[in-house]
Amino acid sequence: MRRVWALRSAWVFFPLWLTLLGHSAVPEREEVYRETQARLFALDNRARETQVAALDLPWGEVVARLSAPPRGMSLVATPSGRYLLLSRGRDTDRQWLTVVWTGKEEGGFRRPVVAKSLLQGRGWNIGHGGQAYTHGGRLLIFAERDGVALLFPEEALAPEAAFLPERIPLPNPDHYHLVEASEGTYLTLLARGQVVLYRERLGGEEAARFPCPMEHGEAHDPGTGRSFFACARDVLAVERGAVLTRLAYPVGERIGAFLEGEGAFFGCSDAVTHLQRLEPRVLGLTPIPLGGVFLRGASHGNRLYVLLQDGRLQVREAREGELLKEVRVSRPLPEMDEDTGGAILPDIVPWIGRAYVSLPHLGLVAEVDGERGRVVRYLRVGGSPTRLVLVAP
Repeated sequence: MRRVWALRSAWVFFPLWLTLLGHSAVPEREEVYRETQARLFALDNRARETQVAALDLPWGEVVARLSAPPRGMSLVATPSGRYLLLSRGRDTDRQWLTVVWTGKEEGGFRRPVVAKSLLQGRGWNIGHGGQAYTHGGRLLIFAERDGVALLFPEEALAPEAAFLPERIPLPNPDHYHLVEASEGTYLTLLARGQVVLYRERLGGEEAARFPCPMEHGEAHDPGTGRSFFACARDVLAVERGAVLTRLAYPVGERIGAFLEGEGAFFGCSDAVTHLQRLEPRVLGLTPIPLGGVFLRGASHGNRLYVLLQDGRLQVREAREGELLKEVRVSRPLPEMDEDTGGAILPDIVPWIGRAYVSLPHLGLVAEVDGERGRVVRYLRVGGSPTRLVLVAP
């Protein structure tokens, strides 16, 4: 009987002993990618699914895929490069704002993770050209359908931090952009067709209002102190809170955004066939024929990059807009009409003489040597890569 009891006891305690043995301590390993020179993030809007793919350069390997709510719209980086903000399309009743920790640290990169999912408002407008909006040294995001701006320090995005933004009421629900100048802060309202100047900070005392129907596209030149706003029929030029002039469009195309060049800005918009060069000191618009239909543009230092509908990437110098190189990165791209329901268009990110061009219809990102004028390689992301953000150490 004693032998039977002993056998039964051993059988009862054996799983517990095995469990304790299986959970014994293991050595920690440092999960740092020290050889990574930069990290490229691609917003992959697959059917019924959205992912953020992280590719480490120079190898171009996908090191992580992070799931996010479907129908991603905008992907932007904070000034430090430690966080990304990802907004969702506006055709959903739950417009989550996803915060991604990029993994950037001193000494290298770690594995990126989703740091937060915020449900704070509707109709997010979070940045432009891959960069988050800032105001007075803090991050700024617009909940446009609620007519509210949220202002907060970057530290509030940390996983362990409480997100308690300052909420600033805006004149009315609208599509907003912001320009900071020495005389105050300009807020643009597309639907109302106005540019509002606040004497100091956003939401403070109003100093002036200027009519600008269908405003979309703005630029500020610190050298002259002049600000420019693209309206339906002309460009409004303002200096020290007063109207300088209105520049009529020289061609039958309007400006919807500006690329910053060297001593000049280059106006562009969906499906146009010209860039419009704006020189702040001379106050004039000069059309530059593209020889094709504009699809996407980016600027970096002394170079402009323009992707055309037929699959050509143009490399232009950033002072006069002169064509330097032309590279075919794809067969003609399908005609796409992007709305605010989610991103579908390609994107361009320049980096150290190279340009990365997302090709949603192919599931690829083309790496282009802008100086030599050739495609170096294609990075396989899969799915439908659209918006791109590059984070450097």
